[in-house]
Amino acid sequence: MPRRNRRKRRRAPYPVWIKYVVVCVSLAIVVTLAQIGIHTYRADPRDSRVFAERELRLTTLRPNERVIAEVSVWQRPLIDYFRATRGILVVTDAPPDKTHPVGGRLLYLGLQPRDPLSPPDAPPTFDQREWPIDTLVSVTPTRTFFFVANALAIAAPREPKLVVGFPAGASSDADALRNAIAKKYATLRVVGWQRREERRARDRARLVQEFEGRRAWYHTVKRGDALSSVATLYGATPDDVRKWNGIVGDRIRIGQKLLVKPWTKKAAPFPPGVIPERAPAPQPTSP
Repeated sequence: MPRRNRRKRRRAPYPVWIKYVVVCVSLAIVVTLAQIGIHTYRADPRDSRVFAERELRLTTLRPNERVIAEVSVWQRPLIDYFRATRGILVVTDAPPDKTHPVGGRLLYLGLQPRDPLSPPDAPPTFDQREWPIDTLVSVTPTRTFFFVANALAIAAPREPKLVVGFPAGASSDADALRNAIAKKYATLRVVGWQRREERRARDRARLVQEFEGRRAWYHTVKRGDALSSVATLYGATPDDVRKWNGIVGDRIRIGQKLLVKPWTKKAAPFPPGVIPERAPAPQPTSP
């Protein structure tokens, strides 16, 4: 056959495997959109914020606990990414205690989407979490949903970080919530500074008390004092007082300073109702 009559084979502009990849990706996108549509259609149309607020006031809030700030939030967990868990994030003024001196709690209530296989009258289920108002718990702004939506990241020790998004119209509510937490943190830092100063004052007083319990104690004889009564008052014996002061007999005079306890390695507690005197001042020597 002459060459001019042969048909020229045309080469395909793209490899065959690229066509299969495009077809598979398109099919996956169609299936995903269909799944989202089915889940959206079969999801419960109830108002998640109303249900979350009712759950908050009926079962979550404690007596005399009030909501300070509140913002509508949503979350898309990996196990059910096509349906958002919608709810609220609130800051309350819970009463303080020894561990948390400023009080307050950070609460998250998320209304989980209803399972399509569950009966229509199934009760709602909530994802409930709680954090104390503590400097170890941080609430920082971030992005979620492929970095498109605004979100808040809640980090606490020994807990996984929780990222919840909030609508664009709820930015003011989110700022108010963060400001309320910041005020709590400022008060907490002031309380921490006061407690630190009180602890330092107690430590200084303990050191002073320990020094005072080790040093030598003296007693100025007053009218009506006897050697035995003075020794008993400071937990010593008359013989010890005689030996420490070089006294022979029981005769003491008014105004005389008696050594009632020498310096000891172990601190001794003060006698009840008595403050021991210090060593007498040295007498000036005449030239």
